[in-house]
Amino acid sequence: MEFSFKSYYFLQQIDANPQYMVMWAAFGVPLLMFALALPFFIFRKVGLEKFSKPLSTIVYSTLGITWITGFITMMILLFTEVTGIRMFLVWSLMFLTYLLFCIFYYRPLHKGITHISKKKTV
Repeated sequence: MEFSFKSYYFLQQIDANPQYMVMWAAFGVPLLMFALALPFFIFRKVGLEKFSKPLSTIVYSTLGITWITGFITMMILLFTEVTGIRMFLVWSLMFLTYLLFCIFYYRPLHKGITHISKKKTV
């Protein structure tokens, strides 16, 4: 098994320009959320709502939490002059942690989101 030099170039770019991680945390995550809206909409219209609804709840709650906390964390790390590779690792671990949290606590999160949305509509 060989090491991919394309990923090595990607890591070199992040290390040379740590502000890319801040830009990703600020603008990349919301753009990813917007881009994922179309596939989830198509899944719902095709009739896969039973599969699509839990998946979209998990993905959007994970990205939402990561967007807020990730941007703040990346700004702090940028101003303290942490390397880009470490910023990438921190953001990746934050995303993975929030993803696992949202998977394991799906039911209470879904119940809370449903409760809040019903309050606002009444």
